[in-house]
Amino acid sequence: MIAGRLRECLKILRWEAADVAEELGWPRNDVTRWLEGRAPVPLAVAAWIEALAKAHKVLPPPRLNRQNSAMHAPAGPVVVQAFNGIGQPRPRGVVLQPPYRRRHVLAGTTGLRPGAMSMHLNEGSDHEPRPL
Repeated sequence: MIAGRLRECLKILRWEAADVAEELGWPRNDVTRWLEGRAPVPLAVAAWIEALAKAHKVLPPPRLNRQNSAMHAPAGPVVVQAFNGIGQPRPRGVVLQPPYRRRHVLAGTTGLRPGAMSMHLNEGSDHEPRPL
């Protein structure tokens, strides 16, 4: 890739030498030398920049109608619940849930997994495998 084409691609992407250097983790001075034609652009960098510029041209931003924009459309009610109970209908709207179920919900009130064996304090560990 020649320096002129590199500058064209960066203009399409709205990038400057500092942006390329930051993305690549490369010294800014080297990127500036590529842009000025004082050093050859590495093949992998040239291919990557070219692909980004082509993708940027082919995939323009979406055309949004201000009146029908998703930002202005109501999302529906917000329903906060920990988990669906058996036999309960599925809620409508946006449902906020924790990222994982809590152990006490899964195992009852003991806080242990179903079938987990607890160790008595007066007994030592026998280092035997325990069921999950």
